[in-house]
Amino acid sequence: MHVHRSGSSVVPSRSPTFRLVAAAVAVLATAATVAVAQEARPPAAPERLPAVALAADLAPAWACLADGKPFAIRGSVRLAGDGQAAGRTVQLRLARFDAEAFDLEVVHEKYAAVIRRRAHATALALPKHRIVHLGRAAPGPPRDAADHLAPAGILARLVSPDATPAFLLPLLAQPTPTALAAAATGLFGVRHDPATGRWRRGDDAWLECGGGRYALGVGGTTAELVVEPAGEPAGVDDWPGYQTSDVPRDEIERQLARGARRALEILFPGPTLTAPERVDRDVEHGTLRWAGGLRVVTLHGTPEEIGRAHGGLLAVEARRCLDSVLAVVGTVETIRSGAWFRRRLDDAAARLAPHIPERHRRETAALAESLGVDANLMAAVNVFPELFHCSGFAVFGSATADGTLYHGRVLDYMTEIGLQDAAAAFVVVPRDGIPFVSVGYAGFTGSVTGMNARGVSLGEMGGRGEGRWDGVPMATLMRRGLEECDTLDDVVELWRRSPRTCEYYYVFADGKSRRAVGVAATPEALEVVGPGAAHPRLGDGIPDAVVLSAGERLACLRGRVHDGHGRLDERAALHLMDRPVAMRSNLHNVLFVPERLALLVAHASHTRPAAERPAVRLDLAALLAAVPEAARGAAPAAADRGVFGAADSLAPGADERPDAQACLDGLVWSRERFGVVVEPARGGAEPFVRFPSPRQDGPDCNDTVWMEWHRARDAEGEPAADRRPACIVVHESGSGMQVGRLVARGLSAHGIHAFLVHLPWYGRRRPPGEKPGAAELVPAIRQAVADVRRARDAAAALPGVDFGRIAVQGTSLGGFVAATAAGLDRGFQRTFVMLAGGDLAGVLAGGRREAAEVREKLAASGLSPAEVRDLLHAIEPLRLAHRYAPDRTWIYSARF
Repeated sequence: MHVHRSGSSVVPSRSPTFRLVAAAVAVLATAATVAVAQEARPPAAPERLPAVALAADLAPAWACLADGKPFAIRGSVRLAGDGQAAGRTVQLRLARFDAEAFDLEVVHEKYAAVIRRRAHATALALPKHRIVHLGRAAPGPPRDAADHLAPAGILARLVSPDATPAFLLPLLAQPTPTALAAAATGLFGVRHDPATGRWRRGDDAWLECGGGRYALGVGGTTAELVVEPAGEPAGVDDWPGYQTSDVPRDEIERQLARGARRALEILFPGPTLTAPERVDRDVEHGTLRWAGGLRVVTLHGTPEEIGRAHGGLLAVEARRCLDSVLAVVGTVETIRSGAWFRRRLDDAAARLAPHIPERHRRETAALAESLGVDANLMAAVNVFPELFHCSGFAVFGSATADGTLYHGRVLDYMTEIGLQDAAAAFVVVPRDGIPFVSVGYAGFTGSVTGMNARGVSLGEMGGRGEGRWDGVPMATLMRRGLEECDTLDDVVELWRRSPRTCEYYYVFADGKSRRAVGVAATPEALEVVGPGAAHPRLGDGIPDAVVLSAGERLACLRGRVHDGHGRLDERAALHLMDRPVAMRSNLHNVLFVPERLALLVAHASHTRPAAERPAVRLDLAALLAAVPEAARGAAPAAADRGVFGAADSLAPGADERPDAQACLDGLVWSRERFGVVVEPARGGAEPFVRFPSPRQDGPDCNDTVWMEWHRARDAEGEPAADRRPACIVVHESGSGMQVGRLVARGLSAHGIHAFLVHLPWYGRRRPPGEKPGAAELVPAIRQAVADVRRARDAAAALPGVDFGRIAVQGTSLGGFVAATAAGLDRGFQRTFVMLAGGDLAGVLAGGRREAAEVREKLAASGLSPAEVRDLLHAIEPLRLAHRYAPDRTWIYSARF
């Protein structure tokens, strides 16, 4: 299962095109603004010697620029960094003709672009593609006065207060080179370095002047520039041999202006971006809180209410995200492909729109309205993920220290477009759906990483096939999985029946059943790879593990899972995502612990990938509890349907002791899906829960397992409305099950769901007038062990149950059954054994009361003591006792 998109339209992280455009923008902004200065030479007698020297160095260029005559700046920029662009050179030429007209040429070994602006039109020409996008001026002023490219005052429009170069604005607004030099040396600490002859500010910004040429460096990126005559301007539509693409002029200039402004923020972020003020916000139907530097946004209500609250809480961040996608990526993609990016996005949106639920469209429209942007634009930007290398894994059962399922999701994607400035965890409580958390970005209503309140977690990885858009957008399908699916099987079925786009890979997991699968999806086919399964592209299977990645990252991830197998806990699972499994483009990492409704989230910063950043732990249950009760109650409860999907989480693994393995082989069964039905309570009695027994090799009366559901009670004695832990209670041998009910009622009164299992031949599983004979004893207990273990997964499927905290308790006969069931795997969080233990044959031989009754039945059947011992050996708890977790097992015994 290869997780890599070759030939994709996506700009890779560390993109040379991105740095090329940003470098060109910086030169355009600085040079064009300096060109509006009004004085040609410095005064003769400045007061400060450093300012005199700097002004003298600047004077030749100032004299050329200051009188408003046409000029040109030509030079080259050598890019810094450690990615694909490092060390590469960009050739630049900027010619300014008047207050409305300029040319900017940018040439790189792979890409080239020319902006030609005149008073009546603007052209973006792409020589590598022989295409020119031409926009003519509409009557009247520009639609947005901040988003046009007229040279006069352009720096103030292209450099936002959130970008570090904003400190240059007071410098470049000075009316003379002397004033500029005085401000630079006096206010901003520019100093001359005699050893190099350069002017410096700090350690990584410098300027060198001499012979009419200028060299400068910022953060390792260097430029060499010379001022020269501008020459005669060419016609804005004079492009012989080029194909012309008509684009509205305000659209061209808005994209270039916003792209330049946002690119400077990304390349040179100021403190408002690197260390944003952590201010909580509240609006109707939403809150913003901070957790360890992570925005946590809670939204609830109708689609319109959720959309408006989203925009009200994250207006600034959402606009940054829009500019990153539409303006920065749009410009880079247009240069790379030749096609106008907005048209491609609109085409994708039009084809995908029929497959987007109406409730999602309403939410997106409300978000657009709250932000003051065009609804069609917002809809188009929200299908952006359809135009995109990641890793994912799930480990559980025998792979982890205690059987807990850990689902890791590594998003390696375009850290250089600044999405981290808009990062947030969204806790959404829809009026008509399952509450969920989605790790995403402001302005984005879909999901690529998420988990719902039913313990289902989803992570996506991109593939090939861009352009195949006649289906449900991936991010929409992901959100539907969170809103609509109770189980892992529901998710797979949703993907199977939905028309799909492109090629995507996924890891899906379910904390209730401790199951996970890998999925490869194309429009034509859906391939599901189960845990431990071998695959030609993924290698040999690893027991109780699903591992997806590509190339060396896959080999590294597989090696880490192999090395830690059986010992992986939360901390170790988190480190499975360390580099180099995560790439330098690692935008976010999330470790889901779905059975605990917990997630650990790490986002990239401007300088470090997510894998090198601290993770913030979130508790979805606690976050949902903070949502107003009326909003939480609006979401339909699964209990209203009465029927629930469940699946076995049994994961016994292999045992190095041959006798224990033989015992397991006789007790376990093949995992499968099954249904759980809640029978409504009648006359004030507790409801019953029923599900099929995993071992149906006895009388028909035992094929269905029945449990009494003693619901958790709150302090007022009413059924608890929130998630509570649960316990599977296994009764004693008495037909009235009085001790079992006593325990169950006590747990219920203490706020714990108690499920009293009716063992084979007891309660609702005992046909009138029939009793089991001696021959049925061992098969019945073997079936009881399987029923009790499956009862854990049945309870986990029910609403209100904290499926990460399900214990088992048994008394007497039930204690033997509970102990054996707990020895199958680490399925139960806690085990409580009362008045029971091991050595069944010894107890039966010397015990009184119930033991004596069973001993008499066996003797009457004609079985010898040796035969009895052999029969009981099949269900002997001591054969599995070494498999218990010592810190999670309690045994209560008594003499009297």
